Amino acid sequence: MTVNDRDIREVAIYTGLSLMSKGYSVSPLKLQKLLYYEQAWFMVMGGRCNTLFPDVPQAWVNGPVYPTIYHTYKGKTANMCDHLKLSDFTDRRVDEAMEEYHHRIALPDEYVELIESVINLYGAKTQNQLIFMTHSERPWAETRGDLPPFERSEREIPLDVMCDYYTERHRRNMSKR
Repeated sequence: MTVNDRDIREVAIYTGLSLMSKGYSVSPLKLQKLLYYEQAWFMVMGGRCNTLFPDVPQAWVNGPVYPTIYHTYKGKTANMCDHLKLSDFTDRRVDEAMEEYHHRIALPDEYVELIESVINLYGAKTQNQLIFMTHSERPWAETRGDLPPFERSEREIPLDVMCDYYTERHRRNMSKR
């Protein structure tokens, strides 16, 4: 798998539908964090030159944000913490729509399984837990640098930093087994 023109919005729809199919809530803010972790672990497992989508997250106040996704979902709820509905993703049944987006994102099964693993690992967490997690990790914190906590930023979180950080985390976790 190499960098390609996979549309982050299609990956977001698949992710949102998968969360809903498992009974998890999904807000625009939570969706952002899941996409961030999907991208990070995709690079860990496939190598830095392999990305799930070409978009790069920015280090916003509430953690990593993909502007395309922010603009796609900002009008769907009263605020970014409210829950999205199935109709915000599709007018079809969850299982039908998931099958469609599985084909649209065109990933081999092992990469779909990776996305599902990330959703299973992080999906039950609240958006506040996910914000706390990203704030405590080097890629977001390093990119924010010395900015005051509530200062707006469009600084991009370097994919190399993401890949290095999560690869090292993966190595540490594997060595504990």
